[in-house]
Amino acid sequence: MRQLYIDGEWVGSQSSAEIDVVSPVSGEIIDTVPQANGRDVASAVDAARRAQTELEEMTAFERAEVLDEVTDYFEEHEDEIAEGITEEEGKPLHESYGETEYVIESSEDYAHDAIRLFGDVVPSEWRDKFAYTQREPYGPCAVISPWNFPLEIPGGSIYSAIATANPVVFKPPEETPLTAYHIAEAFAQSSLPDGAFNLVTGDGETGASLVANDDIRLIAFTGSSAVGQEIAKTAAERNAQCLLELGGKDPIVVLDDADVEHAANSIVSGSNWNAGQVCCATERVIATEGVHDELVDAIVERTEDLVLGDPFEDGVDVGPMISERIQSKARAHFDDAVERGATVRTGGETDGLFFAPAVLDDVTEEMAVATEETFGPVTPVITASSHEEAIEIANRSPYGLQAAVFTDSLERAHDAANRIKAGGVFINETNNYWERLLPFGGYGESGSGGRYGSKWHLEAMTQVKSVMMNYGGAE
Repeated sequence: MRQLYIDGEWVGSQSSAEIDVVSPVSGEIIDTVPQANGRDVASAVDAARRAQTELEEMTAFERAEVLDEVTDYFEEHEDEIAEGITEEEGKPLHESYGETEYVIESSEDYAHDAIRLFGDVVPSEWRDKFAYTQREPYGPCAVISPWNFPLEIPGGSIYSAIATANPVVFKPPEETPLTAYHIAEAFAQSSLPDGAFNLVTGDGETGASLVANDDIRLIAFTGSSAVGQEIAKTAAERNAQCLLELGGKDPIVVLDDADVEHAANSIVSGSNWNAGQVCCATERVIATEGVHDELVDAIVERTEDLVLGDPFEDGVDVGPMISERIQSKARAHFDDAVERGATVRTGGETDGLFFAPAVLDDVTEEMAVATEETFGPVTPVITASSHEEAIEIANRSPYGLQAAVFTDSLERAHDAANRIKAGGVFINETNNYWERLLPFGGYGESGSGGRYGSKWHLEAMTQVKSVMMNYGGAE
């Protein structure tokens, strides 16, 4: 069985409980990790607390060098990491390589941005006074990540925390904890002080124990809105800072003047990347009447071209879903829509954890597939009578992560970008999209506390101190 990484050492858990890691590809147990208990968590947090001073006394350049060392590890172990992601998560191997390469590139970005996290010189209203601001860490940081991007999502928060001198206790998802061991090994081989990075594996109880620890001053959580809200309540009791990236019901709006072929390609990619198990996946397609029929036909044609199968094989576009629990929710949304009058244009069959990519037409807003996060390879199409109604439908959601609009009109593009309530609005590009230097996060139930990505991530991990110097003496 694997171990925990606490205070610079690999140690056994103080609990005898274990978690079996089951591959969605083979259905077999591929490893076992400890079910860390409250004492394990307390030890990890205590190690982080004791490492705070040493980490903070390192220069920004020294902390950036640590991230460069971590990047070197990922480059040396890229094949092993990518293959491991596919084995424990189920996404096609080319997607796992994409995730690994993205992390290598973004870790370099964080290293470079970390030495450019400037304060401001502020003009004083008084003579003989000099004012400025500087950014400082919150303190020990809990990083709790989801299973769908086991390297990429925790990576950004961990790099940002270390770069800004917040020691980390990382609790990976119980479904895909093995990739986390590469992250731990990378830091173990680096020049990072002992205790500045710690790994505890476990389920929701482990995460709850971590969130409730009074010495945790910053919590970076990516996952469901329901869990995020519970974390925020717990953190509020001691006024700990939260950075929450939560769920989505992300729309793509296609207007009459859109390039249908381009829109269809973007929709199919957005709906089916990682079997639709992405927080910013295309969860709703809203098409105006003039483009609807042609668009749906194009979506169906491209969806039927997707290859469903063993994610290790060349040419496979969609692998298995992560678990029966996640698949059953997508299945329930699909069945509910059909019972309420939606038309199945293609897909929806299941075989084990494989879910044939589906397209549903004639979807209405009372259906669960149009309102709740589905998290599966299902593309529901809603018809709007006009540009105005399409935007209204897009905004009728408690979520607001990312949206996209396809149009050839610059006027309509600007109008949509201004009126759609989401953290990201993309014109003529899928909403299942992110870039290393763009902030990532949402409105409403999709998140709070700041943005992921590049300098925004670093800023979210720091608090601002104002400094005033009176060099003129008594007035």
